[in-house]
Amino acid sequence: MNKKNVLVFPAGTEISNEIFNALKHNKYFKVVFASSIKTSHAEFLNQEVYKLPYADNESFTEIMQAFISEHNIDFIIPAHDDVAYELSLITEQLEAKVIGQDRHTNKVVRFKDVTYKYFKDIIPLADVYKNQEEVCFPVFVKPKKGQGALNSLCLETEHEFNGYFNKHDIATYVLMEHLTGAEFTIDCFSDNGEVLYSGPRTREKTTRGISVLSRLIEDKSLLEEFYQYASIISKKMGLHGIWFFQMKYDKHGKLKLLEVGPRVSGTMMLNRAKGINFIELALFQAMGNTVEVYVNDVSLSLSRALLPRYKHNIFYETLYIDFDDTLYLDEKYINTDIMKLIFQAKNNNNEVILITKNKKGNLESTLKEFGLTTVFHEIIHIKDDDKKYKYMKKNSLLIDDSFQERKEAIQHGLYAYSLDNMQLLFED
Repeated sequence: MNKKNVLVFPAGTEISNEIFNALKHNKYFKVVFASSIKTSHAEFLNQEVYKLPYADNESFTEIMQAFISEHNIDFIIPAHDDVAYELSLITEQLEAKVIGQDRHTNKVVRFKDVTYKYFKDIIPLADVYKNQEEVCFPVFVKPKKGQGALNSLCLETEHEFNGYFNKHDIATYVLMEHLTGAEFTIDCFSDNGEVLYSGPRTREKTTRGISVLSRLIEDKSLLEEFYQYASIISKKMGLHGIWFFQMKYDKHGKLKLLEVGPRVSGTMMLNRAKGINFIELALFQAMGNTVEVYVNDVSLSLSRALLPRYKHNIFYETLYIDFDDTLYLDEKYINTDIMKLIFQAKNNNNEVILITKNKKGNLESTLKEFGLTTVFHEIIHIKDDDKKYKYMKKNSLLIDDSFQERKEAIQHGLYAYSLDNMQLLFED
């Protein structure tokens, strides 16, 4: 079966990471990355990243179409607001299908002032001030065209206001009521205006506009309220596929619309954890298939932190694994990180050898208990006063909790790591 090629552009954003994670093991689709900047996080995912100009470049359409032809791209998924907007303007000129909302929707939702005018008297909105004379402090100001909360802030006094807009063009900003209550993102999927799924979640902590602490809403009345707003937005704009919107409580406890997003959201993974793969659904929908949404009835919350990804020159042909306190922890359970590394090595046709000084006499019974008797190419059981490096082949790697064993291996030109460096060695 030939996989469909899906271009994710630009690579390296949190949005592109979510797209990749949703598709990386998918049997129907292959992810292709492109970026406009020199270095991208996608390179640290062991993915090739192609270079494309910025989406507002005057030659972008021509270069993008040439790229589509050269790499047999079937679909493009925008991973940034500007790219979603620019692609919506040229979609008819591209041979690949753009996964996103139409030109009209993008023209409305890319600009906050246009969004608020469009939904006036349809969805509850924060008060928007026409000029400085109307402003009630504190006031929240944000760029009409912006993303990730960049240059959005609360100004408490007229003095702060004047100081800020001495350095910024007030004509490019929306001046609005400062909403002080809880904030929510509602991840949605629609089919020709009909909402097939709406999943509201909290935004309890954000970094660069991305929710890094979030939980799914379970209150039935609140779920229904969000669904009603989702239906109004979706039908009004004729939304099709992936989208989201954000709302926040004002000081009186009334929900008000912040924005509508015509793309994948940065923390859509929380709703994906219920079993809804928005990206896959959108791709199948774009192929003309009838799609359905079924999710697991589970309670979920999420905390996100920076996860390191490494590029390195470590090369090994044989992997040696210690047993006590490395593979087998606390005399109770198998280290699943080590098992991941073992099968990664086996997938790469590396030899995997268990090397141990086990003195407790539980080696054979433990391997049998956990079904590991045939996992290793060889098991080397040595005496307590022996040296593991003596049994190691060239171009090999040792994983061992013992500093002395690691030290001796490194001294003899081998690689050796403890359990704290598994993330370095993982390929995905």
